[in-house]
Amino acid sequence: MTHGLLRRKVLGTALVVLVATSGGADEIDVYIEAEMAARGIPGLALAVARGGEIVRTSSYGVANAELGVPVDERSVFPIASLDKELTAAGVMRLVERGRLSLAEPLAQHVEGPWRGVLLRHLLSHTSGLPDEVAPAVTGRLLSEYTTGELLAHIRELVPVAPPGERFLYSDANFLLAQLVIEHASGEPWRAFMEREIFRRAGMEAASYFDPDALLPGRVAPYWKGGEGDLRRDPGRDIDFGPLYNDVAMTVRDFARWLLALDDDRVLSRESRAAMWTPARRGDGDEAREIGQWPCYGLGFGLDEVFGHRVVLHSGFTGVGFVKLPDADLSVVVFTNLRHSSGSDPVGLAYGVAGHYLPGVSFLALRPAADPDPARTLAIRAEYAGLLSGAPGPERWASGMRVAAWEGASSLSARARSLGPLRAFDLVGAGRGADELVFRAQHERGRVFLRVRLDRDGRIAGLVWHHV
Repeated sequence: MTHGLLRRKVLGTALVVLVATSGGADEIDVYIEAEMAARGIPGLALAVARGGEIVRTSSYGVANAELGVPVDERSVFPIASLDKELTAAGVMRLVERGRLSLAEPLAQHVEGPWRGVLLRHLLSHTSGLPDEVAPAVTGRLLSEYTTGELLAHIRELVPVAPPGERFLYSDANFLLAQLVIEHASGEPWRAFMEREIFRRAGMEAASYFDPDALLPGRVAPYWKGGEGDLRRDPGRDIDFGPLYNDVAMTVRDFARWLLALDDDRVLSRESRAAMWTPARRGDGDEAREIGQWPCYGLGFGLDEVFGHRVVLHSGFTGVGFVKLPDADLSVVVFTNLRHSSGSDPVGLAYGVAGHYLPGVSFLALRPAADPDPARTLAIRAEYAGLLSGAPGPERWASGMRVAAWEGASSLSARARSLGPLRAFDLVGAGRGADELVFRAQHERGRVFLRVRLDRDGRIAGLVWHHV
């Protein structure tokens, strides 16, 4: 519970109330408050789990910018794509019971043109289906949909790659996975998930963000307009039906879910290991991407940071987490500002994690002696290309050129909120001798890039963190 000192600041046109934990502000409070001001985040809640328990929850800012209602521990956020881990866990529960196999064809459970698509492909984003779920009219979504309408639209999507050959993040995969759960369990997805996942993990307040429902503690969602002005997010007022509407949760509830992954009460050790193993393409290579994690398992982003294994994910609504299983540390950050508007909760979670585990602290990195300034200049130029949405294919290893083109959009969306690039420095080595870490210092934020080069000096991997 948070209480005590209240401090008020103005971010743009929105009044923000910053709530510090009892005993006054500490280093984490100072860090979070500074980043909220720089990123224009109206409200934020965080939780830290360690040693089998939740050791910290903190709340900052406003759940509703118009009314000035502060975020508190009862604030309920839409978790958006953080439900992918939950849905994947639901599938794995049925795998453990022998009702499903990851090698089964999707068509065995959901009728459609899914030739060659296996259940494993859905959970690892390797089905080849594009990232689209709902039909639009003249580019605009409707006010409500049925599950049947969403499924009919997905059946009409044209695959962009053969199943198993390419990583392509797609919400269509997980709506289909939810339908698979219903078919294999013989009951509605919500009923199955509440019994098999939520209750087992102790997620007491978990519910659903149905637009018409009265939901105590519901936070108001926001995004930034073209001039950086704060606006309500209309996309969260659309009713996508009982499958695709957001799961609603407090930050403490999601921390409980991460704690449940430390033992067998929800999933077996074997299931967790399968979910935290990188997906591979048909040629045996890992299905890699450019973004906030380098590869994907089953419902989880996967990484290794300074020798520490990390499982993580973010959600469109401005929510995210990092979990370091071997270090017994999890950090959850929920905001009410769109991820793509620059809230970047995963980066904030890394920033908080570094206070508990200095070995993963990006903020402690300082410029290092640079043995190859020309290489740094070339990588800076490619970073500028990513920010502009136009990476240079000649700078990338052949197997990463498509991933670079697709990954550029997530960085270019943040160019305005970050402001002009002021400095670009080598700050150390990352995972092995072939990974370099650079800090891009912008007017209103810092981005750390972990760049892996091949033998020819081309970029074979890039992960970025707005910390």
